[in-house]
Formats: sequence, structure tokens, C-alpha cells
Amino acid sequence: MSAKLTLITEIVTGVGMLPGALLETVFQGPCRLDQLQGVDPETWNELCALWAEGTYAAAFESAFAHGRYFLSAPGGLRGRPPVKVEWKGPHKPPEHDPLPADLRVDDVYIVSCKNDSKVLSNPSPRALFRSALRSDALKGTDWYGEIAPEEYNALYAACVSMAGFWGFPDSPLGLTKPQRDQLKRQFRRKWPVELGGEVAAFNSAVSQRSASALNAVISTKADREHFYWRLLRLHSAPYFILGTQPSGPIRLRVLTPWDFRRKYRFAGLKVVADDVGQPQISWSAAFVDLEQDVEINTRGHVEIRWSHGKFCGAPEAKIYLDTPHVDACGYQAI
Repeated sequence: MSAKLTLITEIVTGVGMLPGALLETVFQGPCRLDQLQGVDPETWNELCALWAEGTYAAAFESAFAHGRYFLSAPGGLRGRPPVKVEWKGPHKPPEHDPLPADLRVDDVYIVSCKNDSKVLSNPSPRALFRSALRSDALKGTDWYGEIAPEEYNALYAACVSMAGFWGFPDSPLGLTKPQRDQLKRQFRRKWPVELGGEVAAFNSAVSQRSASALNAVISTKADREHFYWRLLRLHSAPYFILGTQPSGPIRLRVLTPWDFRRKYRFAGLKVVADDVGQPQISWSAAFVDLEQDVEINTRGHVEIRWSHGKFCGAPEAKIYLDTPHVDACGYQAI
């Protein structure tokens, strides 16, 4: 999501929670909402300019509607006007894996604004596969070089040979930034057909060994249940998700592990390697709904990929939720 849409989604959702605000007029001048905190005049003026432009009218309307819904929802503010709505803004949180807060209402209600994104989190591969998200301190290394050095080197050597580059190091771990940029430009799009063997071996090795590493870390049923909580970002304090997905609006309360245990019995979690043309694993978790006495599944996958192009920087592990948010175990409609 672009920076402009992020700004609109987060702040306008908060504005929608204030009953005295009218979408048609509130962005036509200086901010007069005493309850709104954390939004400086420069940022407010940017919102006013975006509103006047008209290009983002649908985004304004959608975000405002989410805030209005939260104001009136029985599982939200229940119609009680908030004393203050704080916008977190772009600053980096001081602790590892904090509550994913974009807004805080009356020092109690934490709200995460999520639009058109199935991404749950974006940790380093080592934090995911070596510690099962217990710590984000395990980072800074090239996961490909660590988990599949032979296949990685073979793919790299084939790329350098095909491109006809001279003076490149024997290992991709020794590449300089200009050299990485050269490789990125040369192999910007899909891998050439001629590299099919090296690419397939590389993808298989990274996927299989990453899945094996994670399975070794979450060896017990309790480990796997706790890992699922970390995947879905369940915390000891509840928070809310407001936004829109392709399936429609999502207005959810994220359960705490305490709430979760009251509602579900954990049946198991599987982690397997995928064969999809890139390094990837899939995860699936099964639960029994204690009220309905039926089994429910929640699924997702992890893409292990370069974030800035081929051979550019250490790879990332982007965790996706494939099950619609409204159907995922751990999220409850408000």
C-alpha cells in the first residue's frame, strides 16, 4: 500500500470514530478535533490536499466507514464517544513484535488498519526458521547461503557465466553492491529457461531445508500451538483489525491466547515445502471449535525471497494468511 493510502487508511479511520466529525467538511481546513492526537499540522494539511484532489475519495469513505462502525459496534466502543484517538504514525516501535498498532483509543483500544494485504509479518528467515518467531534477533545473514550453499553457489555461477560478467567473486556472499545491481538488472524478470535445472535445485533445497529447520524447532504439539499464536500475532492483550480485503470489509477482534483456549482446541499444525517456482513453504493448522464441535483449518504460506531483486541483499520471509481473515481461527467479528 502506498504511503498516501496508508496515511488515509490510518488517520481517517480514527477520525471516523469521532461522532462530531463529518467526512464532507472535516478535511476542508485546519484540524479542530481536540480528541485526535499525534497528527501534526503538516500531515493534516497533506490529508486535506488529498481529499480536495478527489482521487482517493473511495479510500477516504472506506476508512471513515470503518471508524464509524467501530464507534457503534457492540464489540467496539458501543456508541461511547472516545476522549482521545491517538495515531501512532511512522515511528518504529521500540520492542520486538509489539501489538501491531496504528491507532490507540482512550489508552485501551488498540487498532490495526489493514487494507488489501494478506501479509501477517515480514521477519528475517533466521527468526522464523531458527527460532519460530520467538526472537527477531536472528538476522543479518544470507539465508540462502546458510541453508543451501551448494545450490545457491551453482545458481550464482550459472548466472555470472550466462551474463558474461568478469571479475566477480566465486561466491555470491562476496558480491559488492555494484555487482549485485548488475545481476539484478540482468535477471530482473523471470529466470531464463536455460537456468531451469539450477533454479529448480535451488528452489527445492531452500524450501525443503527451511521446512525441516522449522519443524525441528517446533517439535512438540505445545510448540506448534504457540507458534500459531505468533503467526497470527495473538498477544496477551486484545486488539482490533479494521480494513478492507478483496472479500469485503474486515472488522475483527484478535483473540488473546486465553480467549483462544476457551473457544478452540488445537489439533495440530503442519509445515511442508512447496514446489511453486520459488522458495516457499506452506503451513496449515487444525482446530476444534468447542461450541460447534467441528474441525476448522487455517492456512497460509511463506515466501522466502529477495526483497530488492535477485542477489540484492539478504532474503526475507514474508508470511501470508491464505484463509480469509474473517474465517481464520483467532479472529472474531465485532
